[in-house]
Amino acid sequence: MFETGQVFHKLRRASASLCIGVSLGLVMAVPASYASDTLVGRAVLPAATFAEGPTSGQQLGADPINGQSVPFINKQPVQGFSAIRDNGDGTFWVMADNGYGAIENSADFNLRVYKIRPHFKTKEGGSGRIDVKGFIELHDPDNNVPFAITNEFTRRRVLTGADFDIESMQKAKDGTLWFGDEFGPFLLHTDAKGKVLEAPIPLPDFDNPGREVRSPQNPFSEEATAVRIMNAVRSHAKSHGSTKTPVFSPWEVMLDDGNPNTFIDNRKEPPTGSGLKPASSEIFNVTSIKNAGYLVVTWTVNTKERMLELMKLGVSGIISDRPDLLREALKEFDANNDGNPGGYFDADGLVDIKKFDAQGHRGGRGLRPENTLPAMEVALDNLMSTLETDTGISADLVPVIDHDPHIEAAKCRLANGAPYTTANQVLVKNQTVAQIQNPSTGFICDVLLPDRPDQTNNLLLSPVTEAFAASLGLRPYVKPTLQQLFDFVAFYANYYKTGAGKNYAEATLRWKNAERVRFNIETKINPRGDIDPQGIKFSDRTVDPETFARAVARVIIKNAMLDRADIQSFDFRTLLIVQQKFPQIRTVYLFGDFPVYADPNIPGSDDGTNLQDEDGENTPWLAGMFWPYRSTKLSNPFRAQRSGGFEGMALTKDGKKLLPLLEQPLTGSDPKTPTLLIHEFDIESREYTGQRYRYVLDSRGTNIGDFIMYDDKHGLVIERDGSQGDLNGFKAIYQIELNGHDQPVKKTLAIDLVNIQDPNGISQPTVPGDVGTGANLAFPFTTIEDVLFFDTKHIGVLNDNNFPFSVGRHVGSGKPDDNEFIIIELDTALGKN
Repeated sequence: MFETGQVFHKLRRASASLCIGVSLGLVMAVPASYASDTLVGRAVLPAATFAEGPTSGQQLGADPINGQSVPFINKQPVQGFSAIRDNGDGTFWVMADNGYGAIENSADFNLRVYKIRPHFKTKEGGSGRIDVKGFIELHDPDNNVPFAITNEFTRRRVLTGADFDIESMQKAKDGTLWFGDEFGPFLLHTDAKGKVLEAPIPLPDFDNPGREVRSPQNPFSEEATAVRIMNAVRSHAKSHGSTKTPVFSPWEVMLDDGNPNTFIDNRKEPPTGSGLKPASSEIFNVTSIKNAGYLVVTWTVNTKERMLELMKLGVSGIISDRPDLLREALKEFDANNDGNPGGYFDADGLVDIKKFDAQGHRGGRGLRPENTLPAMEVALDNLMSTLETDTGISADLVPVIDHDPHIEAAKCRLANGAPYTTANQVLVKNQTVAQIQNPSTGFICDVLLPDRPDQTNNLLLSPVTEAFAASLGLRPYVKPTLQQLFDFVAFYANYYKTGAGKNYAEATLRWKNAERVRFNIETKINPRGDIDPQGIKFSDRTVDPETFARAVARVIIKNAMLDRADIQSFDFRTLLIVQQKFPQIRTVYLFGDFPVYADPNIPGSDDGTNLQDEDGENTPWLAGMFWPYRSTKLSNPFRAQRSGGFEGMALTKDGKKLLPLLEQPLTGSDPKTPTLLIHEFDIESREYTGQRYRYVLDSRGTNIGDFIMYDDKHGLVIERDGSQGDLNGFKAIYQIELNGHDQPVKKTLAIDLVNIQDPNGISQPTVPGDVGTGANLAFPFTTIEDVLFFDTKHIGVLNDNNFPFSVGRHVGSGKPDDNEFIIIELDTALGKN
């Protein structure tokens, strides 16, 4: 085992006798300018280097990337090094960053710090390999991270690249580790084994007192929270054996659609006395959520114009009160952008569920009284691919098709004609199915609502319902059970296949669709603890979550509908129970914002929200997961750019302060002088001191890669452009000197990383087609994110290879970049040390 000092003794001996004699035949590409700094050591970790699992890269698609098959089954790639620490014994800790470059594709990339031992190739020899000796994994078993993480519901709570984008690392005097994150940006503090010790520390916005500097991926903003919630519930489902990814189902007015006309007035400008802040409609980004692996099925859309707009936006499905209009929109939409409408239909002329999900909301409540068999019939008549419906649980624990905890007087009447008003309406959970469906004393739910002008209860339009109800001795507008709904759909298929409707013009389409139609079944349960107008606690109006979930799931299983029926809810407790107890059933997570106003007399107040908090506490609907209600870019604008948070982070020589450096300028900065900010953070007090330094980018630079200090005032910064494989690109290391508060640092070019002398052929041999090797070595990588100070004449540099994406070295072969660790001897020693 070599001590670091021994390694550098050998490196210095090698560099003392360097010569220029290198065969030009070995050179693939040599810059014309003369390089004065010299390569004295190099070690390479092959791109396809892996550590133990779990499976990673599942959101990278199914096609190979630069020759690499994805995903990586039962293993994690050892890649993306963005920080390095010297252990002083010939080994180094190297920190992997967030994984695959985005919050959307990195939920299965575990955040790790690997211990490596390089065997540098020098003039005197050496294998040039890098051994991986183990790793620590960042984890949060004490729940110090206050927002939803991918592994939210596990005991160890391992952190992933969808939780934090760590880009820098330092070790404090007490042995604990500090990480700089880009998503917040945050400082993350762990013990020496990676266990999180305290809540992530945000960056105050000193230009706007009272605010934080936030990026678009900040988890304390609504815009960045949906993906995190969905990652958490997907991970929970998988941990219980589910192979079905949960579905994301948002209210359509909350989509990031670029259309200000879809913004509901009382959300944009809440009524006086409501107690609510203005909302932002730009919350749910369809592309982002789909890229994270989730179907986006939005509700409730009732105009053809809006349906077509959302199809163009890329939603995976639409839930509508008007199945007739949704069918028309599907026929008109050019899904393939080839000039031919109707691309969402299959060879049979039915909606292809793999391409789009057309759902009839409560059957077709814009055309028939909701959640009734006639409503389901009209949805089937319009060939919806899914019947969406609600359920309540009766006194005898039977799922009943019902939207409200009460049998609503506004929608139902008593069969015997007796008065039935809101004053005497009953709870579903207090009635047996026999009581609800009794032909004489039960309920008939055929009341037409004034706000739905196209509704009709004309039974001449519901022949299948009439025939089915007659076979059971029931009224057509009875409140059906879930079992009866399944039976009705089977009856409907036979009616058009072999029964009375077999000669109807669309009979074949109808029975074929009915035989495969899906069911989206909602558990109508409310966890709020306050009291409703009838004096009943909202959470007491229905059965408990587990009883509810079990009752619905059992009917699905009994009818062998595991592949045709989903369970959806605004109350995520029921969905987690389904995932745990019945993992074969897919779950659908409903997101909405029906405000509960401070003054209940303000029209529009609704107890059914699942994002709003309750009495100042976090929302009770999301099973304990945090939602930053109405904290958006309106209230705290995104001043840090996407991927513009903490990239480099130095530790002062005395070990008392951290100096995190933003990767890109804050929004609102002068674009003519791109300037990054260095902030000073006091480790003992856990506070930013307010001291800042300015780092002005070179005219060729787009961002920085790393930042370290090697004495009280001097440090090193990697600066680069966005090129790769380009020997005319800009990749450099600057020596900097800190000046006064808010003053630009003094910069001096220390190393040109595309022009390093290699007279001893240390970078040889190479793969045919490689660039930047030979008499001169170049580091032509898109990301170079690790710099290490050994002494004033020797600097270490590593690239972040962005596996499997970046191809900066192996341009000819197209192979992904390796992790390269080089040692450079400077022609001119660094300044004061």
